[in-house]
Amino acid sequence: MSALAENQQMRSTGWIALYTKANQERTALTNIKRQNFSAYCPMIERTRKHARKVEKVRRPLFPSYVFVRLDEQKFQWRPLLSTIGVQSVIRFNDRLGFMPEGFVEELQDFEKKDKLRAMTAPKFMAGMKVKMLDGPFQNLIAKVLSLPEKDRVWLLLDIMGRKVRIQHDVWSVTLK
Repeated sequence: MSALAENQQMRSTGWIALYTKANQERTALTNIKRQNFSAYCPMIERTRKHARKVEKVRRPLFPSYVFVRLDEQKFQWRPLLSTIGVQSVIRFNDRLGFMPEGFVEELQDFEKKDKLRAMTAPKFMAGMKVKMLDGPFQNLIAKVLSLPEKDRVWLLLDIMGRKVRIQHDVWSVTLK
């Protein structure tokens, strides 16, 4: 048995993850806290475009997941299964899936210091030269053709004297 598996098996306190119903993180948090559990859902600010308005909204960093501080000796965790907004408790076989020590506390600290931010895709424009960061075309220079979809980019590569048009992940290219 691995050290991680032994650690998980022997632990009876710490943070566990709950899977919530779709868009019910806030409802689940409210109802979990009513049962005297410590609960946390890391939130980030995102830009939302709706009805010709652009606004900043707070959304969960991990959609459909909340964290609950648990002490198996002190609390029964089974009532969490019937909590409004909660779909299931994350478990591995018959053992609760405890988060690594310090993980949730670090998330809380990052959120307090405003370090949890939504990463926005790099802005490229047609005609810009970019360098491929990974994959079979790593380190090759390409020209941006267009940005058809979110997080995708059409590129024009010059491979062995032939122009090749490819679609690539926007996170895997950088300005030359």
